[in-house]
Amino acid sequence: MDNNTILIIGGTVLIVGGIAAAGIMGHGMKQSADGLRSDDDMAIKMEQQDFEDYLDEERYSFCQGREEIKGVYTNSILGSEKGNITYISDDISVFDKEKNKLFILGRRITYTYYGDAQLAFADGEGVLNISEEGVTTEYFSKYTAPARIDYNANMIIPAPERKSTDWVAVRIKSIGTLMGITDEREDIENGDAKVFCPSFTLEGISQFPDYISFEKVCPDYSPNPGVAFSGNFSYACGGVENARGVELAKEYQTLEQLQYEFNNISGDNDNQQGDEFEHTIQQSQSDNQDTHKKLQELRDELKSNIF
Repeated sequence: MDNNTILIIGGTVLIVGGIAAAGIMGHGMKQSADGLRSDDDMAIKMEQQDFEDYLDEERYSFCQGREEIKGVYTNSILGSEKGNITYISDDISVFDKEKNKLFILGRRITYTYYGDAQLAFADGEGVLNISEEGVTTEYFSKYTAPARIDYNANMIIPAPERKSTDWVAVRIKSIGTLMGITDEREDIENGDAKVFCPSFTLEGISQFPDYISFEKVCPDYSPNPGVAFSGNFSYACGGVENARGVELAKEYQTLEQLQYEFNNISGDNDNQQGDEFEHTIQQSQSDNQDTHKKLQELRDELKSNIF
């Protein structure tokens, strides 16, 4: 057998080996894809089962609420910065009678902060105008939902941790004069809401079968030296039927997915997709405003009955 034959045979073996390897890899990739689809299907089935479980009125009850935190933020590190914070969260929550806790299933948060800071240098001075604005929608499964009220610990929790830490657009406009020359610039970055209102005990809570209300002044709090927040916290939640609560939770789930898709949009369809997302959000805002109005009416009615 000459070398050419050997080379041909060797090439044939290598080719066959390559085909076999490709077949094995392709089979493995198909198994992996099938496994991912199977996991997704399982997650969907489990979530659907959770929604069905929530209809059990012996264990679960729902309420639709609003949280508000408003106050003053100061930062002496950054040239005596001072500004006003507004944090509003509209949510749907479920009370688990076995765990004795009220959990947030879905919420839409709007946040603003507007502040100024005066800076002084050896050869000049400057001013910072700071604006922070953000809107985010979140949905939580049964196993990831944060607690709003923990009756076991006798505690109500303001502004439970957000899922994202970069949902707020921070704009810093700086105007500075150095050695007689004035310059101006604007920087844009992302961050989280500056909300520093610690947890409260449940002392003073107003609670009825279909309504919860709590209002208190946030204790002066300094998360870091030179940084402080003082303000007010209020929370009210009115009962809704379990079927309606599940429906609202699913709506927050959909809105969160739309938000995710909107944030990842690129290409020629930006405007069209953005308009559709804004329309959905505006509808959600309208629903939340109606809910807030109903909560206030219920609060006034309860107060008139008590007093």
